[in-house]
Amino acid sequence: MRRNRISSTASRELALATSVLCLVMGAAAHAEDIAAFNKRVDEVVSKASSPQLVTPPKAGPAAAKDKKIVIVPCSMGGEGCAGPARALQEAAKKLGWEALLIDGAGDPSKMADAVQKAISIKADGIALQAIDAVTIAGPLAQAKAAGIKIVAYQSLNKDGTIDVSCPMAKDETAEAFNAGYFMTAYAYKEAGYSLKAVQMRGDEYGIAVARQKGADKFIEECKAAGGDCEILESENFLITELTTRVPQQAVSLVRRHPDYNVFWAAYDAGLYFMIQGLQAAGLTDHGFAIGFDASAPNLDIIRKGGFQRATAAASPPWLGYCQASALNRLFTGAPIVDEGVHTKLLTKDNAPASGPYVGDIDFRPFYEKQWAAK
Repeated sequence: MRRNRISSTASRELALATSVLCLVMGAAAHAEDIAAFNKRVDEVVSKASSPQLVTPPKAGPAAAKDKKIVIVPCSMGGEGCAGPARALQEAAKKLGWEALLIDGAGDPSKMADAVQKAISIKADGIALQAIDAVTIAGPLAQAKAAGIKIVAYQSLNKDGTIDVSCPMAKDETAEAFNAGYFMTAYAYKEAGYSLKAVQMRGDEYGIAVARQKGADKFIEECKAAGGDCEILESENFLITELTTRVPQQAVSLVRRHPDYNVFWAAYDAGLYFMIQGLQAAGLTDHGFAIGFDASAPNLDIIRKGGFQRATAAASPPWLGYCQASALNRLFTGAPIVDEGVHTKLLTKDNAPASGPYVGDIDFRPFYEKQWAAK
């Protein structure tokens, strides 16, 4: 009997020792996993914030003659739409084209009316900024049937209506997905490799949804590696409510999660008003914000070391010229190429000293040389 009791006690002690050993070994392996993950995060952030030095193509078609285009931004109230639209106006003038800009104002009916206007004036081309094809599918199909060439920036193209998207990614969501991923990686690193985020989404835009999916992918990988990553709450907002409801949405979200350390927003134009609301409520004393599109007011906040610490954007003026080049290639039958413009992570350390972000190279001479050729 005594021998059995000793054997039973020894068995329990052995089991306990084995369990402790497994926990220790598991913790060591876990530490190695998270160390490797954090090292990869550092590499992702470093690459995303490096200078973008790829140039536009050195050769291309001369300017097509006597063309008329209609430019339709999602809203001129959002710098992510307005910047490329203004640059496209500038490029069209250099090409000798007539360009009519019609503000979509965040209203699908106005966007549809703009496309109908393009059809009625017999435009040769339409350029969309952050307007998904499905949003105005009927009018775009009519424009396509009328022989109008359609290019876009940050516009999902699931039905194939859009002829060319800028940047020239095979998958128009890939650039946005990658930006969502590396911006969330930056936030995780900047927060001390521990992410407790609240998120304001922009579900009305497919590109904003792709950014969110990139963030979700990072969170998934972080958790799998044993990292401390979590979206505490995610809430949608509308561009038509930026100056009314959105600031209070941000305040309510933060008050529900006082332990957050990162405020993640789908785009800068919305984030700017969210920050105003948070500041008025005295809720910017901890944590920081990240956004997308490098809007000028947001860059000012970043440069001053304010609540927003980072943004991500491709050069807005280059994106406008990218659309102009794509239209010109469509008009002349030249092959479509990657124009070289891609997304960069911008922080206080690498943002321009003043003014908007225009890219790391002077891209305009490349296009001006092409278009002026005889």
